[in-house]
Amino acid sequence: MPYQVIEPLTNPAELIPLGVGLQSFTPIYLTTDQAFENLKTLLLTRKGERYNQPTFGTDLLNILFEPNTNLIKQAINDIIKQPVAKWLSYIDIEDINIVTSEDDPLLNYNVLITISFSVAQFSTQTITIAVGDSGIIEVA
Repeated sequence: MPYQVIEPLTNPAELIPLGVGLQSFTPIYLTTDQAFENLKTLLLTRKGERYNQPTFGTDLLNILFEPNTNLIKQAINDIIKQPVAKWLSYIDIEDINIVTSEDDPLLNYNVLITISFSVAQFSTQTITIAVGDSGIIEVA
């Protein structure tokens, strides 16, 4: 038998909190928070991954594990700016700061990307993408 019931459910509705006042996901009401999540989604989606939108996404995940040379900075810069201009035109990228382990040997990451952006008249936000030796990508 591939499945085993460990504890019988008395009320299956307890699994998924649906109804008035009960939510599985926290809704996003602020434009800046939504822009942050949209940018994160775009950057972490590979091109061709999304059904019926093969050009949505970036090649960022592919290039982050390429050899660490001076050319990687310009490539990362282009890989970020072009899709954001196409898919998230309401986001203004103000600055992209890329630090590699070649620049700073004491850096705990192989590549550290900090993107400063703004939406309309709202204040500037930053998103940080850090790639470690073990292949783990941290986004904050």
